[in-house]
Amino acid sequence: MQTRVSALVLTVFVGAACDTPPDMATARAFSAGAVSVAAPREVDETVVPKRLALRPNPLGLPAANVTFSEGKFVYAVPEAMFATAKLGGSLELRAARVESMDGPDVSVRSNSGPPYTVHAGYIVAPEFKRVERGTRVMVPHHGNLRHGTVQRQVMKQVVIRYGDVGVALGDQSIAVEEVGVFGTGLEPGAYALAHFNHELQLVLLVSAGVHADGIRRWFVLGPDGDARIVDAKELTAVADARTLKPGSAVLVAWHGTMVPATLQSIDVRGLVSVKRPRSGPTLLVGIDMVTPASAPTPGPAKR
Repeated sequence: MQTRVSALVLTVFVGAACDTPPDMATARAFSAGAVSVAAPREVDETVVPKRLALRPNPLGLPAANVTFSEGKFVYAVPEAMFATAKLGGSLELRAARVESMDGPDVSVRSNSGPPYTVHAGYIVAPEFKRVERGTRVMVPHHGNLRHGTVQRQVMKQVVIRYGDVGVALGDQSIAVEEVGVFGTGLEPGAYALAHFNHELQLVLLVSAGVHADGIRRWFVLGPDGDARIVDAKELTAVADARTLKPGSAVLVAWHGTMVPATLQSIDVRGLVSVKRPRSGPTLLVGIDMVTPASAPTPGPAKR
C-alpha cells in the first residue's frame, strides 16, 4: 500500500512540474547545455564500428629507403583518397606533419584531423638549402604542393612568387621549413616531361623505386592528378629556359600538355611570358612550365 501511495505522489509531482511554465531564459540555458551535462553512458564497443583503417599502399609501391623526423613538414596523399586509389585515378599532395614511422609506413596528421598511416612512397618531403633570387622551389598554396621562384629570404621566411596556380599573385612569405629547394634532374616534387596518349605532358614526380622486376620507376601525377607508374627512362627533366633569348621556340604547358610557343620575355622574378601561335593572349607562367623546344624530350612510351 505504501508503495502505491509513493508512486501516486511521484506521478502528481511530475505532472505538476510539467504544467508549470518554465522560465524561458532557464529553459534556453538548459537546452544549450543539455549535451554537455548529460551523464556519460557506457558504450558497447562490439556494436560501434571502429574508424576504418585504409590501405597505406594501394598502388603497391616498392619500399622507400627514407627517414622522416617527428614533426617534419611534408606533402602526403590525403587519407580519404586511399579508399578509391588506383592507377588512373585522381590523387593530390596535401600539407601534413609527420608523427612517427614504422618501417615503410609513416603516421602523418593533416590540419586538425586525426593521424593516418601512409606508405613513404606517397610523401614528398621538402628540403631547404641556400637560396637566392630566382631559385626554383616547391611551396604550399592553400595546402597543396605548388611551385615558385624565390625573390628573397628574410630571416626564417622566404618570399616567393608562384608560377603554377593559374593566376598572377603578388609576393608571398613562406616559412623556411615549408620550402623545398630544387636542384637539377628528376627529383620528388618537381615537374618532368612524359609521353602519354601520344602527347608530351607535364607530370609531377612523387617518388621512385626499384620494382620486383628490377626496373626503376616513378610514381607520378598527371595533369589531372591521375596516378601513373612510369619507367625512369621515359621521363625527362624540364630544361631551364632562362638562358634563351626573346623569339626563341619553346614548349609551354597548356592544360598539362606541352604545346609550341614563342618566348616573349623572362621576368627577373622567374616568370616567363610566351605566345602560342595564332591562339589566344600572351601567357605568363612559371619557369618550371616552359622548356626549350630544342631540349631533349623522352620518346613515346612503349606499351
